[in-house]
Amino acid sequence: MKKLTLIAFAALMAFFVIQGCEKGRLDDVRGEKIKAFKTELIPFEDDTLLFTGAAATDSVKWTVTPADLSYIQIKGNAAIIRFFREGTYSVSAQKVSGGVAQSISIKVARYVPVFVSEPGTTKTTISTSATPDTVQYIPITGDIKVGLSYYRIPSDDSVSINFNPQTVNTYCSKSIMQYTSTVDASKNFTLDIVNLRAPKNCAGATAPDWQVWTGDVFKRKLIGLGTHQLTIKFNGVTYTGTIVVTTTNTTINWNYTSGVIMLSHVING
Repeated sequence: MKKLTLIAFAALMAFFVIQGCEKGRLDDVRGEKIKAFKTELIPFEDDTLLFTGAAATDSVKWTVTPADLSYIQIKGNAAIIRFFREGTYSVSAQKVSGGVAQSISIKVARYVPVFVSEPGTTKTTISTSATPDTVQYIPITGDIKVGLSYYRIPSDDSVSINFNPQTVNTYCSKSIMQYTSTVDASKNFTLDIVNLRAPKNCAGATAPDWQVWTGDVFKRKLIGLGTHQLTIKFNGVTYTGTIVVTTTNTTINWNYTSGVIMLSHVING
């Protein structure tokens, strides 16, 4: 009798184990949870969420905590969300017709790019292989406007700064600005802007002004606190200024309003 009782008890336990496994499988089928494409983001990065406890045709209520720091676009049981600030957010979803609310935690952290210093000191776009029968060289008659890109290393006081010259695009939509740039051992910057290179017989550009844009013209280098010289040679004139890096900001001292015009002078941070 005792042996029979033990057998019956074992069978009952096996039944509950099987039922538990079947319930686990059923929960998986029901999918009462939120699936996120990513659970770690940076500010203003889009993420896609799917509430698998509802169908695409169901009406689902989505809630984000804390509120007012995100934008969410909803379509049935799916949502695209974007967070504006760093922090940890809880996103919940529940069928409007009833059901259990499910939540997921999403972390938003500041993006810290890995800075890689480029080898070498000189960069150039001057072509030595172009032939006169296919290429024309056009002098730049208007002003050069100079934008910049900037990044401060969070762990120390080094910064990366670069410059983006641009000029009026009335010559050719396929023009390339020819230049040579150098960053010396003391992290002083020298840029020599030569002319524009374009295919021969190229028609004049019809795009808006300031479209001949070079992108960053110097090799990427880190510069530390202190004063660094900035020299730009253009149309036979040498323009000089300084880049002053402090612990709180970077200042471009540039006292020219024509010829070579600096678009930004003070970068906070």
